[in-house]
Amino acid sequence: MNHLESLSPASHAAQRNATDAPASAAAQALVLHTHDNVATALRALDAGSQVRAHGTGLADTRVTLREPIALCHKFALRAIARDEVVVKYGEAIGRATRAIEAGEHVHTHNLVSARAR
Repeated sequence: MNHLESLSPASHAAQRNATDAPASAAAQALVLHTHDNVATALRALDAGSQVRAHGTGLADTRVTLREPIALCHKFALRAIARDEVVVKYGEAIGRATRAIEAGEHVHTHNLVSARAR
């Protein structure tokens, strides 16, 4: 019997809701590693909105978006210098082709993929 099977239905629901609450309550973006300098949008986000990013080992981080960010697209958590490595999942995914400001969309227009080299 696993630990969930040993719980009463009421305590099982309470544990499930407590586990789900942080992600569903206010998370708008996900950061998967403490070294990441980009976050991934969990839904379409509007320019000018202050976004709350959650993730493993990450303190509550808020960024004001400079432009709309589509679902599953990346945005900078902080300023990223030209030629600086862009990090997602704790891994280098590419380099910035120009300076990127915090809250700016990070995509092929300002990033060269590490796979393309």
